[in-house]
Amino acid sequence: MKYFFTFISCIFYCIGLNAQAFTYTSDGQKISTEQSFFNEKRTKESSVTDYISIYQQHISAIRGHQCPMYPSCSNYGIKVFQETSFVNAFLLTSDRLLRCGHDRDHYGLTLSKTGFKYIDYPAYDTIPRNLEYTANRYFYAYTSISQPDSSLRLIRNLLNNEYYQEALLEMVRLENSAKNVGNELFINKIICLNALGHYEKAIFEYETKASDRLKKDPELIYQIALVQDKLSNYTQTLTLITEGLTQCQHCRAEPKFLALRALVYAKQYNWQASAQTYRLLSSFDSDVVNSKSALKTLADAEKIQYRSPALSGALSIIPGAGYWYAGHKQTAVASFLINGLLTFATYSNIKKENYGMAALTGVFNLSFYLGNITGAVKSARRFNEKRKETIVRKLQYNSHL
Repeated sequence: MKYFFTFISCIFYCIGLNAQAFTYTSDGQKISTEQSFFNEKRTKESSVTDYISIYQQHISAIRGHQCPMYPSCSNYGIKVFQETSFVNAFLLTSDRLLRCGHDRDHYGLTLSKTGFKYIDYPAYDTIPRNLEYTANRYFYAYTSISQPDSSLRLIRNLLNNEYYQEALLEMVRLENSAKNVGNELFINKIICLNALGHYEKAIFEYETKASDRLKKDPELIYQIALVQDKLSNYTQTLTLITEGLTQCQHCRAEPKFLALRALVYAKQYNWQASAQTYRLLSSFDSDVVNSKSALKTLADAEKIQYRSPALSGALSIIPGAGYWYAGHKQTAVASFLINGLLTFATYSNIKKENYGMAALTGVFNLSFYLGNITGAVKSARRFNEKRKETIVRKLQYNSHL
């Protein structure tokens, strides 16, 4: 049933190719709340947006269930038709329809108002940071061992109990008071901004408000390195780690720097450098067990059998074979059946001399066939990325970072 409504939307688009003078802008259109995922790359408008909007407003609601993907197939279609050429958008949409709701292990999760959805953005786009659902992370206040400040007790309690906004307000109040509370307040402010996801603001605070002396504090360097890691600025993160280890010189923060360095190398898929760092970390008694577990995970990473995108595309000459090779087996079956049905429909219409319908089904057949080839190539890459991301997630969970 899903494909029936999809075909209706595609037919609407084909009809609208000769009616470009009657297209509308998106201003004032009633569209799914998922429109928030659109970026500013809208370069053109076409009748497809109107026809898909009709589908969203009047047809989607009567289907009885929601698209399991994020963005939904209809919003995905609007996005690619607005941002890419017609041919590329048609192929991308065909590939998405073949994959919709299938082989869910290959996609990340995001939590929406209606439950979990499987994230699937066009390959040319970047998934927004923090869209993917992850387990809750806990942040703990920093306390100076040498000079603990009792005036910061409230802030420490607020931070440790996840009242980050309230803790930040108390920090601002103390900053504006006449009392000098030292490094501990500033370090906890960076921790708080990290917990709130205000990464750029944390870096701005560090660059503009931290004194040269404070910037040499290993704990502050470590917290800023964590922020840079969150922004995927891995070069800056590694530079900060090197600086922190130089300032640290066998202090209590050294294992934390090494653990973060090992994880950053893993995020860059530099398995050997990561393993070498974990071996250094294993020299600390408190990290022996975690290091051994991480080294075992990295050994598994070396055994991953990656899929060749080129081979996946070549196999797709037989519809679905490339998807099957790339590990998307349910999609492979869907591709084989849909392409087979459309081929049969085209053949039957030609045999009955119904050339108009044969041309229409032939266009769909060609679209799904080419989409099956390009989609299989992307699926092979997705398979490889997912395997590497799984290794990184295991290491991150093991490192508690």
